[in-house]
Amino acid sequence: MSEYRNRPAASAPPAEILDVLGIGIGPFNLSTAALLPKDGVTARFLDAKDSFDWHPGLLFRNATLQSPFLKDCVTLVDPTSEYSFLNYLSRSRRLNRFVVADHPNVMRREFNEYFKWICRSLDTLRFGTGVASLTFDGESFVAGTDRGEYRAKDVVLGVGRAPFVPEGARAHLGETVFHGSEYLLRDLDPTGKRVAVIGGGQTGAEIFDDLISDDSRLPSQVTWVTRRGNFAPFDESPFANELYVPGYTRYFHAQSPAERQRLLPMQKLSSDAILQPLLEGIYRRLYETDFLHDSRLDYRMLVDRQFTRVSPKADGWVLTMEGPHGVEAVEADIVILATGFSNGVPAVLDQLADRLVLDEDGRCVVNEDFSLRWDGPADHRIFAHNMSLHTHGWIDPNFAGMAWRSGVIVNSLTGRYLYDVDVDGTTVDWGGKTTTTLEMPVLEPTGAGI
Repeated sequence: MSEYRNRPAASAPPAEILDVLGIGIGPFNLSTAALLPKDGVTARFLDAKDSFDWHPGLLFRNATLQSPFLKDCVTLVDPTSEYSFLNYLSRSRRLNRFVVADHPNVMRREFNEYFKWICRSLDTLRFGTGVASLTFDGESFVAGTDRGEYRAKDVVLGVGRAPFVPEGARAHLGETVFHGSEYLLRDLDPTGKRVAVIGGGQTGAEIFDDLISDDSRLPSQVTWVTRRGNFAPFDESPFANELYVPGYTRYFHAQSPAERQRLLPMQKLSSDAILQPLLEGIYRRLYETDFLHDSRLDYRMLVDRQFTRVSPKADGWVLTMEGPHGVEAVEADIVILATGFSNGVPAVLDQLADRLVLDEDGRCVVNEDFSLRWDGPADHRIFAHNMSLHTHGWIDPNFAGMAWRSGVIVNSLTGRYLYDVDVDGTTVDWGGKTTTTLEMPVLEPTGAGI
């Protein structure tokens, strides 16, 4: 079993055309690499990073997954796979301790170690190999890298999404205005500072929790701002989880673009929200600082506020937002943008952009098998993780769909039904049946005055 760190990143021989070229090695493409058959398929997965690390800027000590651990890289399509999380625990000689510990949610740090373990087990991964260009020469895709040229019949993108920075903050990014994904990577000392956190999702909650939890480094003021109507809990109910099974995803993909757009906001809290234990911990901590501390923590939690811009002032920054009663302003020394990630087309596709089929809103049209529709040969395809929220629903950015999506992609790549990806109907009749006037039953009168 080879070590993945600093693994030689030699390019494919010029004459070799790979079956599959993966660009980016995050959890999603790692899942695809783990599910690809070891024989009969030539594959390489490339990443510019020297080694695997999953959002290191957000690996808080107590941060947990939002999905159950069985929704790992492989289990939901291949429970017997050697790359399952349970096998990782067994090989690490901690399975019994894990079971007895009975974690309600698995630590993200432990899943990061699980991903690294898979990296050490696969010989198709090449770290330290950044892809600078991707073109199509009429016979194969050609990836130009800093370690040479790779050619492949099909491509699988797993480059992740770029941090989203609101337009009103872009000009001021720097030491004291930055995206939340960088939080733990910065030598940040909030002691005695005024700190503003923009964004009411899980990342914003984790950063706010970290800022208020250490008595030795408390800010003088913490302001947490969200455009949402409240700091909403993650919906983990059984029927919400049915949004992440194959039956519903296929139903969602079959709907019109307008209907899919109508459904997405209604289902947001099943994917983009805050874990209940974290909310409870924050509330209890605020109770403690309000009533059990000698000095009260100065905090503000602002909902229904739309951030518009950040402006410099002599001693820090002024945040402007639109609230229910008009324009409001907050002063801060440090501004942390927990504003999520962009859903745009990744830069690696720039040279193929004019060949992609876009919908009326400028988004890529994504086929049911997660391949992007383009004007090239049908037997050469670009598959993509994390680019189909608008076509496949909230399963796309969520760990819950990782193994299933990879199973769909691998089946399509190999032209074989290696994984049973059509299982699992749903209890909910999502679509229903339209009843016409002619089908309505005729009711007989039952008495006077009715």
